[in-house]
Amino acid sequence: MDKVWVIIRKEWSEVFKNRIVLFAVAFMPILFIIIPLAILYSMRGSVDAEISGMMTDMPEQFATICKGLSATACSQYFLISQFLILFLLMPVIIPVTIASYSIVGEKTTRTLEPLLATPITTLELLTGKALAAAAPALGVTWLSYIIFVVGASQLAASSTR
Repeated sequence: MDKVWVIIRKEWSEVFKNRIVLFAVAFMPILFIIIPLAILYSMRGSVDAEISGMMTDMPEQFATICKGLSATACSQYFLISQFLILFLLMPVIIPVTIASYSIVGEKTTRTLEPLLATPITTLELLTGKALAAAAPALGVTWLSYIIFVVGASQLAASSTR
């Protein structure tokens, strides 16, 4: 297991030196937080009469879910539920970005041959590389999700007060 941690630390030190990878890891969560929160913020001053026209574009299932809610609250609920799907994509897209750079980086810096010559098993190598790609993605996803939920609850609550 110590060899796996050495591989993880090596991967992180090499991969996160690249600004493109850092941008890819940070930009997507920031974008997935800012867009829906900006839309929620812009809905704060809306009147139920203005939003009721948008209600016709929603699926029929939301009519049963939204019983007892105002048109604004229902549209906010619909918006938030649609953007939550994006948070399921982050743990897939971010590790692909990290892993692809990891392999390309090994090839371009010519460190792949020495790595393969080290006394580690294939399982240890693959486990280290997989964890090095998956751990940051999961951490960023959870952090951005928490920020999104707190922001959405504050903005949605403030518009219905």
